[in-house]
Amino acid sequence: MNPTVARRSAPRAEHRHPGRRPKPRPVAAPEEAQRQTFSLKEADCLSYHLVWLTALLLLTAGLCTVLSVSLAEGVRGGDRFVYLRPQGIVAAVGLVLMLLLSRVDYRRLRWAPLAFLGVVTVLLMVVHIPGVAQSEGGASSWIQLGPLTCQPSEFAKLAVVLAGAHLLSSSRVRSGGFSSYVWPFGVAGLATCALVMWENDFGTAIIIAGLVLGMLWLAGMKGKQWLLLTGGGAAAGVAVVFLTSGGNRIGRITALFQGAANANGTGYQLRQSLMALGRGGWLGVGPGESVQKFAYLPEAHNDMIYAILGEEFGFLGAGLLIVLFAVFALACWRLARQCADPMGKYLIAGCGMIVTLQAAINIGGVIGAIPLTGVPLPFVSDGRNSLLVMLMAVGLILAVAKRASVRTAPSPAAGYDNVTRIDRRRWDSRARGARSGAG
Repeated sequence: MNPTVARRSAPRAEHRHPGRRPKPRPVAAPEEAQRQTFSLKEADCLSYHLVWLTALLLLTAGLCTVLSVSLAEGVRGGDRFVYLRPQGIVAAVGLVLMLLLSRVDYRRLRWAPLAFLGVVTVLLMVVHIPGVAQSEGGASSWIQLGPLTCQPSEFAKLAVVLAGAHLLSSSRVRSGGFSSYVWPFGVAGLATCALVMWENDFGTAIIIAGLVLGMLWLAGMKGKQWLLLTGGGAAAGVAVVFLTSGGNRIGRITALFQGAANANGTGYQLRQSLMALGRGGWLGVGPGESVQKFAYLPEAHNDMIYAILGEEFGFLGAGLLIVLFAVFALACWRLARQCADPMGKYLIAGCGMIVTLQAAINIGGVIGAIPLTGVPLPFVSDGRNSLLVMLMAVGLILAVAKRASVRTAPSPAAGYDNVTRIDRRRWDSRARGARSGAG
């Protein structure tokens, strides 16, 4: 063989310097490390888009129904857009605010929830100053700010969720003790609920209490402690209804069981609501063709707007609205379940509960499943403060989904970690050899 050819075919490793080590090659990042960098939006794009899409569909359905009720005022000689004009302006402002909040990095504003709760608490006490508050429907909940009105109890819902997300994600709660849950979040939620009850706004107080209990459950409070707290809250609510000057509240409860026997008294509103839903049938009487909106159904543009929507679009339209709320709740649940950041998880779950819990209470009262509480239907009713809070809640959900990382599943190799550890601890410190025998 030619020696020149032999030298050329020899491997290059023989000519390397014996004391020089080869440079290590870059190793690709494992799959688990790559998944940790994914945001919720990237990991579950469908749920992210369903949140804002269902909110826009509900808002569109609400504006159409509010327009229908406004036209009824025009037929009677009033302004044809008396309800639609301010609702449309607030919807535009709320959409802009939703987009702005979705671009905010919530992780850098951990101080904001407590500050916001403090401002709302002050406003809840300001409404009791003589000459400042305005009363409507038996509740003194509005503050007049020039041509605008502010309802602090609506913003109290969002303040409780923000404060809960901040406080329940602290290291103090990880001990799991009852006191770590009750103080300070439980006390802050109870104080906010009491201030709203002082305004005689029982429906909003129920929603705030539900938000506090829901977030405590998500935070991992023990079942017995949670049931004890829930039972105590329910007993306190019943005592407030029957021991305070709440004749209207007692009338709504009795109207739920008396039915047509009290149709001209406290049960009049419920009876007209059921008539509207029954008249709609399967497909409804058509857009704008409602009869109950002509002063037959009280608060047709606000608390009872679901009955008008059921009358005009029938069972299918009313059922589709419930489906949209269910899709919204499912999308929020999926995002919160995958969120790795505790504060982000509580924010998504709490903001989702604001919408779904209020929708369930409103629709349940309109169809006669629970007593009427006087809370607006999210995104649909003519409630400017409520609409603004709901759109802000959607913006916060989108903000968390854009920046919070996904909670990764354990690696399949983790299941073999125990076997590896046992193998390392063998007395002979050697791997077990292969056995001979039948295969």
